[in-house]
Amino acid sequence: MSFLARTVRRLMIALARSVGSKVVNAETGEVIGRAFVIPWRGRIAVIGLDAEVKPVFLPQTRMTYWKQDIGFVLHAPPNFPHEARPQRHPHPPAR
Repeated sequence: MSFLARTVRRLMIALARSVGSKVVNAETGEVIGRAFVIPWRGRIAVIGLDAEVKPVFLPQTRMTYWKQDIGFVLHAPPNFPHEARPQRHPHPPAR
């Protein structure tokens, strides 16, 4: 990445973290951070957030199909070993 692209990226992330929307965990109610939330062509871009989040539909008092409320929950950490750091097996393979 060029120097100009890195600088623009850092400025946008700093701007998102300072003036972006508050992102709240839908399950616990705690504030995850600040970010720009941009819906685009059926996808949701969350710019400026450090945590990994997963979008969820929020329960509504009245059933509407044209507008759904979306919240975010923290994504669970992976439950498998990291492939870049291979771990030694306790028992080496038999030859």
